[in-house]
Amino acid sequence: MLRLAYAIPVFGWLLRDAVTGPPSARAWFVANLAMIWLFAIVLFGYPAFFWPVLVAAGAMLAGLIGLTAAR
Repeated sequence: MLRLAYAIPVFGWLLRDAVTGPPSARAWFVANLAMIWLFAIVLFGYPAFFWPVLVAAGAMLAGLIGLTAAR
């Protein structure tokens, strides 16, 4: 799966550097993702802001349900 992510042209290069590079590469990877998200917000407006927020809320809800589910 990680090899497939590495095959994506720009994102894969950044991800490979974050995984195998120096510790500062991880910080630069996070900064690049934040800049890409901010650029998308400027370009597309509210939808680019709310889609990641809605996905994160759904992931948190699923995680809480998974943690509290009785077997």
